[in-house]
Amino acid sequence: MKHHHRGGMLAGVVGVVGGPGSGKDDAVSLPDSVIVTTRPVPLKDFAEHYRIMAADSDFRFSEEYEELKHIGRDQACTAADLPVNRPKNRFTNILPYDHSRFKLQPTDDEDGTDYINANYVSGYNSPREFIVTQGPLHSTRDDFWRACWESGSRAIVMLTRCIEKGREKCDHYWPYDTQPAYYGDIQVIVLNESQYPDWTIREFKVTRGDSSRMMRHYHFTTWPDFGVPEPPQTLVRFVRAFRERVGPEQKPIVVHCSAGVGRSGTFIALDRLLFHIKKEDYVDIFGMVYEMRKERVWMVQTEQQYICIHQCLLAVLEGRENVMPLREIHQNEAFEGLFV
Repeated sequence: MKHHHRGGMLAGVVGVVGGPGSGKDDAVSLPDSVIVTTRPVPLKDFAEHYRIMAADSDFRFSEEYEELKHIGRDQACTAADLPVNRPKNRFTNILPYDHSRFKLQPTDDEDGTDYINANYVSGYNSPREFIVTQGPLHSTRDDFWRACWESGSRAIVMLTRCIEKGREKCDHYWPYDTQPAYYGDIQVIVLNESQYPDWTIREFKVTRGDSSRMMRHYHFTTWPDFGVPEPPQTLVRFVRAFRERVGPEQKPIVVHCSAGVGRSGTFIALDRLLFHIKKEDYVDIFGMVYEMRKERVWMVQTEQQYICIHQCLLAVLEGRENVMPLREIHQNEAFEGLFV
């Protein structure tokens, strides 16, 4: 018998509208001490490990994923729950933990001017490799660009479309054409755009005052919310294309989807694994997601996404990822008339 249906954790997520910090006295929460938090698997045994976990309709995956349910949820989210900040959260129950939240430079002495729904999340290369945030709201996109600028980031990874199934998932926070647009006091110009079958890469010129810098926008366009890319190798190819252009020393990297937990967590987990297996002869996917959930709530949001991480790694280990040269289907420096 399964602990929950494979459709994932949507019901679970919606059921915690007090915010992650409200689960302190949750009677069903297991203390960390009773959970084995590291579960390394030798790479040579990974295919067999996957087969065992996936048997009987993913029974062991369900059991293992269920153990992650309450991890990190006893941590405070005080800033996110201030009345001045509540409207800045896309979802009332996806709130950043205080201890790891990314803070904007305050613009005055008022409460809330340092707030954005974002956390630092560790990567393979450094503890603050990623800034993981929600898809900007129209009312928070100026704050989003402040976060990009003030953090010194040169790369944005976007894992959602702005509209999916008729619902807004994320504001279109960059210009629609080559004309400059202002977001607060930050000017953004789209210099070029390259479209591939499953993603688009854009180059932005970002200016504040007398200072300008280039940023790249890596936009994965075929990932369904709460689902997984089909086939999973597509995501492997995207991570590799991203890392061809973004070295391990380039940080922080801004990552978002809609809530900034499910697709974002899955992307970061796979990025970490692809670095890890170059150096080590084992993997610990459970332990990695466990640690990520201490940094931002609900990282890797559904059981299906948790399984997808394993499927991607298996494809890499078995040499099944698509190594065909990437086919660029459209590149036009001015992209006249091309609207995204």
